[in-house]
Formats: sequence, C-alpha cells, structure tokens
Amino acid sequence: MGIPALTITEGTTLGGMLVEAAAYFQAGTAELIGAEGDKLQALVGAAGGSVSYTLLMTANEQVKLTMSALSNLESAILSKIAAGTHLFDVGWSFT
Repeated sequence: MGIPALTITEGTTLGGMLVEAAAYFQAGTAELIGAEGDKLQALVGAAGGSVSYTLLMTANEQVKLTMSALSNLESAILSKIAAGTHLFDVGWSFT
C-alpha cells in the first residue's frame, strides 16, 4: 500500500502540520506492525507449519522488541498530535 506524499500548502498551520506529520508516523508504524505479522507468517509457512518451539520463541522475542519500540514511538506520536491540536485550536500559524 505505501504511504502517500505529505501535502503542506502555504495556508497550512503549524498545528495542522504537526497533526499531519503524526498521521504519517502512524501510517509508518502500521506498515511495521504488518511487516512483523508477515515475518511470522513466512516463518511458519517456510517450515511447512512445523516450527520448533525454540525458533518460535526467538521470533517472538524479536517481535516483542519491535512492538516495544513502536509503543515508545506511539507515545511520541500522541504527544505530537496533542501539541498540533492545541496549536490548531488557538489558531497559531506562520502568517
């Protein structure tokens, strides 16, 4: 699917820019979560459905690390959305 191009015009407020940028970060995290699922499906599929416990646990640990990192990124995204929404609400812009 991919992520569409970021569109910022002269009339875009700073708050709008922050919220739009956060939406792109969100789309990126969705792509990464999907990739983790694809990785696990490929692992199970390559083994013909018969995967060792050790291999599954190793893959699971890698998925947990990625998801933990994405959780931290999600917190930053929520902060960016809150800041952008506040700036938008108060009408702050470059012009």
